[in-house]
Amino acid sequence: MLRKITMDNVTTIKNKVFQQYAQIYTNIERRTIEHIETFGLPFEVKALDSEKELKLRKLENAGATIRNNKKSVVTGRISSACEACQTGTGSYTTYTSLKCHRSCYFCFNPNQDDYTFYKNQQKDIKKELLELVNSGVKLKHLALTGGEPLLFKDETVEFFETANDLIPEAYTRLYTTGDLLDEELLEKLQKSGLDEIRFSIKMDDSYKRINFTLGRIELAKKYIPNIMVEMPVIPGTLNEMKVLLLKLDKIDIFGINLLEFCFPLGNAEAFKERGFQLKYPPYEMYYNYWYAGGLAVAESEKECLELVEFALKENLNLGVHYCSLENKHTGQVYQQNYGGALDRTYTFSDIDYFFKTAKVFGTERKKVKLLLEKNEIHYTENDQYDFIQFSIHAIKHLRNKNIEIAISSNVAEREDGEQLIREIGLDWTTPDLFKMEELINITGGETYESSNRLAGNS
Repeated sequence: MLRKITMDNVTTIKNKVFQQYAQIYTNIERRTIEHIETFGLPFEVKALDSEKELKLRKLENAGATIRNNKKSVVTGRISSACEACQTGTGSYTTYTSLKCHRSCYFCFNPNQDDYTFYKNQQKDIKKELLELVNSGVKLKHLALTGGEPLLFKDETVEFFETANDLIPEAYTRLYTTGDLLDEELLEKLQKSGLDEIRFSIKMDDSYKRINFTLGRIELAKKYIPNIMVEMPVIPGTLNEMKVLLLKLDKIDIFGINLLEFCFPLGNAEAFKERGFQLKYPPYEMYYNYWYAGGLAVAESEKECLELVEFALKENLNLGVHYCSLENKHTGQVYQQNYGGALDRTYTFSDIDYFFKTAKVFGTERKKVKLLLEKNEIHYTENDQYDFIQFSIHAIKHLRNKNIEIAISSNVAEREDGEQLIREIGLDWTTPDLFKMEELINITGGETYESSNRLAGNS
């Protein structure tokens, strides 16, 4: 069993040296919360993790697939592009411009780098694609988003034509509101080899406008192999969303991605006047993530899971995929960490993609050091913070010992051409409570001993 160390429980750590070290991270948590509050949207009263766990178990028992360390839930079909997004391997998404004819209050594009520039300027996406392919990058999934990409119809068609010529094996998709789609354009996109269109539907649109989008979706089905809807689930729209799912199922689209609704760190008044609050805690791991979507809004996840349950009960044919904000972060962590070469006290987790290591503090260091040396296990020591660090695989040698252990989560970063390791979070455990399957998928016999034998301890 692992227990996430937070502001609420850090003082329950008995080892005072460990507690003081953990407070480095709970202070980061506190400062982050305080900074987020300056954006003007309050946090919800902390939700009960047990309620989510019960719902996930119920969904799994009903036939849903729980993916990506409980960050994604699926019933039925899921796009291969969504599966690839989990690690980001072989995936590339770009845009012609961030210009858009809509003005959604929850749009997060202003958070992106160079937003003002690319709202008014275009990228040469064909040249960008040619350079990627010529550099040897292996692309399996390729997407064009925006802004609204269909404000640039010719460039959009040319992009997918180029992709089809250069990498016909790549799965291609287009994100759009559908407002600017017509039969002539769909014929061109069909000839370009486009595999998937993802439509967005705004639940605060008029009934007439939503029906227009549904008509575009129905038309697109005649030309493009896979038609999807991808949209945030706005709290308070559960009943309307159920009606929408039934309509989409009747059209017989491939599936829908239900996104966790997010606050883009701006336009707080629009969120407050609708009664929205932020989900608490805002992150599982406090880190500087690339995804610019903002922060999850309270109750959106709950309604997403209710919609997955509805799809199961109604036996809908379309695939229904809940994609949480945390699900958007895992590709970055994987890309930074996978294949990294660190010292032997670190283990790559194939569950959450962080590097894991164990630490023991203060007076307990000595007994752990003796046990590690007895079993010829590699370790390092840090006198500044008074801990010994070792592989999580060595915890089995500490069984029946009354010791508090920190399980450290880390990411690899590059600075001035050098690889650095940054610790970003801690969990609490003991030798008898620790379960290896919480950190890595155990398949077959353990082979760690040969790579973690005592050698050059420092």
